[in-house]
Amino acid sequence: MTTARQPSERVRRGIVALFYLGLLFMAGIALGVDWLCGDWGRFRLGALSAAIGTTLTVGGLALVSWSVHIQYTLGQGTPAPVAATLRLVTTGPYRCTRNPMTLGALALYLGIGLAVGSGSVLALTAIVFSLLLAHIHRHETRELTGRFGSDYLAYKASTPFLIPRCRGWVVR
Repeated sequence: MTTARQPSERVRRGIVALFYLGLLFMAGIALGVDWLCGDWGRFRLGALSAAIGTTLTVGGLALVSWSVHIQYTLGQGTPAPVAATLRLVTTGPYRCTRNPMTLGALALYLGIGLAVGSGSVLALTAIVFSLLLAHIHRHETRELTGRFGSDYLAYKASTPFLIPRCRGWVVR
């Protein structure tokens, strides 16, 4: 196991702020894709689509925020590899899935697509997240095993990659 040297608190806060700006920027891109595609791929499910989309968007943002908060406080790190967590985080949303931040972002962007009734945003989200998940899955085990050793391997064996399994879930 290797130990990383963590940037200052100010730098970590800046990294988290940039992360949220990136999340907002990607939401802007999703809305831009919707605008550029016009009626292509448009669907209208009325209030149901808006309600489900809004719920997914808000829930996804809440899950992302909770995940970042847990990484920042308990893991003493950020979502960025340059200031990765110093401690393995296995509580909070990480108790149910190894990638709650990615799951939250996926819900957020799928929610935007549903809320605006855009098949093109849903398709773009599916493509981007398929590539992202393949990348995360390929690199996660190697990098985290290198940093946390057998503790990570035990966590990996008991916690699903993306789809949550929350038996006896308690927020700690």
